[in-house]
This record gives sequence, C-alpha cells and structure tokens, in this order.
Amino acid sequence: MNIAELSKNIPQPSEVDYILSSFQQLQEQGAIDAGGFHVSSMSECVRKGKSLPPLVVLYPNIVLEGDLCIIFGQSGIGKTIFAMQVARDIAARGKRVLYADFEMTLRQLSLRYESPDFPPTFFRAEMDGDHLTDDVLKGIETAAVANLAEVVFIDNITALSQSLDKGADAGSLMASLNALKKKYNWTLIVLNHVPKMFSGAVPLSLSAIQGSAKLNQLIDDAVGLGQSSRDKSMVYVKQCKWRNGEVVLDADNVALYERTKNKNGNLSFTFRGYDTEATHLETTSTSGREELKSRVRELSSQGMKQQDIARECGITQSKVSRLLNG
Repeated sequence: MNIAELSKNIPQPSEVDYILSSFQQLQEQGAIDAGGFHVSSMSECVRKGKSLPPLVVLYPNIVLEGDLCIIFGQSGIGKTIFAMQVARDIAARGKRVLYADFEMTLRQLSLRYESPDFPPTFFRAEMDGDHLTDDVLKGIETAAVANLAEVVFIDNITALSQSLDKGADAGSLMASLNALKKKYNWTLIVLNHVPKMFSGAVPLSLSAIQGSAKLNQLIDDAVGLGQSSRDKSMVYVKQCKWRNGEVVLDADNVALYERTKNKNGNLSFTFRGYDTEATHLETTSTSGREELKSRVRELSSQGMKQQDIARECGITQSKVSRLLNG
C-alpha cells in the first residue's frame, strides 16, 4: 500500500471535528426520566441529599422519623410493653401515633395499665369483630389516614401475613409497607417474633427475625430485645440494623431495661444502663451464676449498698437481695 492509499484512510479535519463534537454532545447530555424512573446525575443527587433536613430522632436508638423499623424478640419478653412505651413517648412529643393492636384485649390492657394517663395524640386501633376486613393492611391505612396519624405501630406482623417464610410473600408485604411509608411520609414500626432457637443463648442478629430474608433486606432499622439470663426481669436492647445512622447499641454496648411498674401502677421498662450482650446470654453450666453470686456477696461484704451492687452487676436490686439471701 502506497502513501496515497494510506492517506485516504486518515480522517480529514472536518470529520475529526464532527466526531469530537458528537462525543462532547453525548458527554454533556443531561439526565432524562424514563421507564418509570427519575434519573439524575450523581453529583445532583448528592447536592439534593445535602439539602435535605437533618434526621429526626423520635426515640433514641430505636425510631428515626420516616423509617420502617422492626422490633423483634422472644414471645413473652415484653415487646408490646416496650413498643407502647416508645409509642407513648413519641406521642408525648406531639406526634399523632396510631397503635394497631392485634395482641391485647381491653381487659388485658386495663390489667397492665392502672392509670389512663396517655397523651391525647396516642390512639389504639383494634379489629372490629362485626366488620372484619380481608385486607388488614388496607384497613390500617384507612384508620391511620382518618386519624391523621404520623407514626404507625403494627403489633404484630403475623396479622398482615401468615406466610412470611416465603420470599415472594414477605417481599410483597415489605414493598407494600414501604409504599405506604413513602405515600404518607409515615414512620412505621412493626413488631415480630424470633424462632425458638433464639431462646437467649444465641446473640441477636438479623437472622433471628422470623420470616424470609426479604424482611431484612427491605427494612430500614431492626431493633432486638433479648431476655437476660442473669435476671429474668431484665431485658437488653440491641440495634441489628440502622440504615440511616451509626449503630450505637451493638454487642459491646446493649441497653439494659428492667420490666417493672412505675409510680402510676403501669407496666413499663426502666433504663438501667449499658452492658455487653455476652454477659446476658445463657450458658450451659452454672459457673456463671455462681460467679455472679460470689461477686454480689463480695461487694456486699465491702459495704456496698444493694442498689449500687445492682448497677455494678447489671441486675435488679431484687435479684441482688435474692442472691444475698439464697
């Protein structure tokens, strides 16, 4: 091939300009919404994110405004008492809260709460036995909208679906909950159980949530309640997922609460400090219990008061008394 033939294959200046111009136009073309999606440049997304209002904590380390949260734990541990306490606190701050209760009857409720001193913005919803609905979630939506709710508790998730172990059903339910959250700008808190294998000997984790892994993937936050093996009146609280913030209550820093009655005669959870999760897990031997008894008696022999011993050992004062007298 001679030089004349080679020169024919070299793009002319006008062709080069056209190619560069086309490439530049492609690079500079803005985002176009399509296929049911809003499309933006990544830089624009970051700028919009920076302009959003700061996250609002409705209840420290438990509920963030606008999130979908699951509170889970063993049966009988007091999830409803804990959730109602959280709901009450949120309502006391002026939020309108609807608690969809599928767990307690009015008689059971009255036995747990001697004093009806709840905030006026705290509402409880129960199924109307004379007008049952086939679509429970739709019923909750209608009740929440009618009562101008901003925060919705659902106790518990089995009222919405009995087939949560199936990925498709669990995914469909969570998609519906997320759709409601976005549609009404709600904060959603759903209670759930854990399988029997998580009886207090296994650390709490996302895998402890009853149902398909789809539940874990589509929630914003997951907060677990575990029974303390050291004192049956104590539970610990652990953050297992916290999408929009930093996890504070991890395995090395769980929050301890005592189930008790407050001055008004209402069942409640009283904060008792922080501890490690491992300290409150069940063991196969009695050595841990004996060590605790020895520690309690040692501190008592040093003149420490029972309430200070309780705080030091992460147990209740009544537990201290039993160990000293047992």
